[in-house]
Amino acid sequence: MSDRHEIICIQCPMACRIELYTGDDGTIEKVTGFQCKEGKSYAPQEYQSPQRVLTSTVRTKGSKRPVLPVRSREPIPRSMIFECMEHIDNIIVQPPLKMGDVIVKDIMGTGIDILCTDDLSA
Repeated sequence: MSDRHEIICIQCPMACRIELYTGDDGTIEKVTGFQCKEGKSYAPQEYQSPQRVLTSTVRTKGSKRPVLPVRSREPIPRSMIFECMEHIDNIIVQPPLKMGDVIVKDIMGTGIDILCTDDLSA
């Protein structure tokens, strides 16, 4: 007998309720309810290893702006979000920085960089 899991897709505004059925050993047997190819691939990924793009801010020094927005280059494991946020909370950056500059290389050993999403000047 297979287990049924419901996953709400966040790949597009349709927010499909995707049903994923797994066997006794946890393998995915069937995926239904998706309305696009993104949903079809999203549901198994979300079930097996959920990931999210991390967005946050870092403090600045030597700029009129008190904080600078940052994000992960790629999604990181959802289980590491809070750990990565604690690491980012301790970072202070100084100008000049350009959008896309790496703020943290390979955060917490994930292989994923944290980038600034805006320019920072004095």
